[in-house]
Amino acid sequence: MTIYKTSLLFDNGSPQRLQKLSLDSTDLRILNLLAKNGRLSYRNIGLTIGLTTKSVKSRVDRMLTAKVIERFLAKVNPSVMGYKRTYAVALRKNKLNLELLERINLVGDIQHQFEVMGGVIGFDIAVKEGTEEKIELLLDSLKPALLGVIRSRNREIRQKLTETDYTIMKQLIKKPRGEIRDIATSTAISPKTVRRRLDRMIANHILEFSIQPNPDAMKGYIVFFLDVKVKDRSHHQKVLQRIYEELHDRFMLSSDMSNQEDSMGLLLGSEDAIGIESIRSKIESFEGVEQANVFLPIKLASPQEWILKAIDSKLAESSWKKKKNDVFSEENVTSYTQ
Repeated sequence: MTIYKTSLLFDNGSPQRLQKLSLDSTDLRILNLLAKNGRLSYRNIGLTIGLTTKSVKSRVDRMLTAKVIERFLAKVNPSVMGYKRTYAVALRKNKLNLELLERINLVGDIQHQFEVMGGVIGFDIAVKEGTEEKIELLLDSLKPALLGVIRSRNREIRQKLTETDYTIMKQLIKKPRGEIRDIATSTAISPKTVRRRLDRMIANHILEFSIQPNPDAMKGYIVFFLDVKVKDRSHHQKVLQRIYEELHDRFMLSSDMSNQEDSMGLLLGSEDAIGIESIRSKIESFEGVEQANVFLPIKLASPQEWILKAIDSKLAESSWKKKKNDVFSEENVTSYTQ
């Protein structure tokens, strides 16, 4: 597994500052819509906010060029790849080294990594079932740098994925806004099947589409990460829906970034610190919420090498089973004819 942009995490020099882009209310509305659905067409965005398709595309292109939007993301629920649990680990930056990162590599795969103000680096580590003992040993070895850890169980998925699903998923991770017809052409799967399988994976929370923003590129706004703990899985969707309903006019840069049953992660923006605390306290007052904690991110990353590797493994396993079944069928036919 590769640590995404590891060199940035250990860069003690002065990072090159981006030319910040001033965002107006229309830009923020576009960001909000793309955060909730990164595949939303420019036409549909325009119809929602009263702009032409060309104007929406121009604004999105400008935000991409300025790195306000680092990239579009296709997020996969790790439980479909056998990762049943996620460990959110916070570490002291000045105690972290490559040896400690290699230890993390041995027991899990990093879904998200972030650096926040205060000299803290965090990782969301996806862990497969049966490796709990190894992860606990890892946490013991991280103690000199360890500030905290949150153990969560990933949302379980009932849908059984096929080779077709994995093939479509792989294309969307590489190009989250890829057109249905282009995916169909590159995979030799019919457009109708691509659309049907994609819609089903979205409906079953296997695939979600969003954006990866860059907090350092936005002028006039404080970007913050809100970690919301709910009492149990029964409150998760109710709380998330209420957040969308009551904070729809707020600057939201991502939908729920986690796949856990008892927590959710939201990336938001505010013009000042008072606004941040107002949002935090409001959400913490919702029924079913135990606590809401604020972090101020400096760098964000969502490595996807691990999920592409897991998909390739699933495709190889499916191909092997198919060949095995074909051989078995041929042997049966030969035995029968004899």
